[in-house]
Amino acid sequence: MPQNKLRVFVTGATGHTAKYFFQKLVYEKSDLELICALRKESIHKRLEINSYGLNIKYVECDLGDDKRVLSEHMQNVDVVLHIAGIIYSEKVLEAGKIAEVPWYVLIHTTGRYSKFKSASADYIEIEDGIIYSNSNTTILRPTLIYGSSGDRNMWRQIRALDRNRVFPVIGDGENLFQPVHAKDLGNAYYEVINNKVSTFGKQYNLSGGDQIKYIEMLRCIARGLDKRILFLKVPSWIFKIAVSILSRIPNKIYKCPINYEQVLRMNEDKTFSHENAKRDFGYNPMKFTEGIQIEIEEYLRLKNIPFKH
Repeated sequence: MPQNKLRVFVTGATGHTAKYFFQKLVYEKSDLELICALRKESIHKRLEINSYGLNIKYVECDLGDDKRVLSEHMQNVDVVLHIAGIIYSEKVLEAGKIAEVPWYVLIHTTGRYSKFKSASADYIEIEDGIIYSNSNTTILRPTLIYGSSGDRNMWRQIRALDRNRVFPVIGDGENLFQPVHAKDLGNAYYEVINNKVSTFGKQYNLSGGDQIKYIEMLRCIARGLDKRILFLKVPSWIFKIAVSILSRIPNKIYKCPINYEQVLRMNEDKTFSHENAKRDFGYNPMKFTEGIQIEIEEYLRLKNIPFKH
C-alpha cells in the first residue's frame, strides 16, 4: 500500500515530539490519514493540531479505558504510532489485537538500560514481554529528550541556570549524555513508517548527534544565556541525604525538584549508538550545541531578550 494511503492511529498527539511529527508530514506534503486519540481534558487542543492542515480525525478516549472501547477506534488502521509512553504499551497492544492491527511503532525509552533496578525493572518487564509475544512491533528508544518549552529536561536546566549565579553539580559532572532533539524524533517517526520494509519488527535506540559531558552541557547553556555561572561540584552522597530528607516533606509545603532515583542515575553514562537507525531509515540527529541553541533562543524570545550568537 502506498505510504500516503496509510491510516495511522496516534497516541500522545498533544505531546512534545508529536508536533514535530506533524510538522514533518506537512514538510513532506504527506496525505497520511491520522486518527488521533485525545483525552477529554485535551480535546480543546484539536485547534492547535488542526493548524497543520493535515488529514486528521479525532477520537475521544483514554488509554486507561477498557481495551474493547479502545479497539473500536483502531478498526481498519494500518499502524499504531504509540507516543504516549511505555506504561500504556501493553494496553494499546491488547486493544490492537482485538482490532487486528498489523503493525505497532512504540516509543519507549533507553531508561531500560539503567544499572539501577528501580529505574529499569518495570521497563524491562514490560518491553521484554512485548518483544517475546509480538513480532509486529517496532520499538524506538529515545535518550534524554529536549528541544523546546514543551520538554521537561533541558528547559528546566535553562531556567535554573538563568536564575542562579551558583549552580550545584552532582558528582564530578564527567558522566556522558547524548540528548536527542524532539525534532529528530518527530522526523524519525515519519521515516520509520515510511520505511516499513526495513524497520518492521526491529528495535532502535534514538540518541543525539554527539556525546557530551554533563558539565559541558551546563557550560554550553550558560554560554548561550551569556551568563557567568560558578558550577559547584558536590559529592553525590550529600545530595542523597538531602533529597532523602526533603522528599519526606509534604508537596503542599515543599516539592523537591529532584527525586532520589535521579540522584542515583546522575553519574551514569547515558550514551547509545544509533548506527542501525542511520542504516535502516537515514536517521541523522543534530548535535547538542545546535539543538540547545534553538531551545535557548525560544527561552530568550519568551523573555523578550535578544539571543547573543
